Amino acid sequence: MNDNERLVSVYRSSDVGRAEVIRAALIGEGIECAIENEHQAGLTGVTEVRLHVSEGDAERAREFIRSHEHSHDHEIE
Repeated sequence: MNDNERLVSVYRSSDVGRAEVIRAALIGEGIECAIENEHQAGLTGVTEVRLHVSEGDAERAREFIRSHEHSHDHEIE
């Protein structure tokens, strides 16, 4: 991701492992992404992680996640 690109949240989950799977799938699709709070999940007060992508990739990332996500405890933003 370019330092000048605005990052937006496209996915959130209380399951760090699931977020890692989604991140790997997005990278496989050529969409760079980062996980926020991945090392703090499970600590007091931190209950979810978020996936961020560049603003230009956000809609494509959301569409990809929607087409591959079937669990109700994960939310697409």
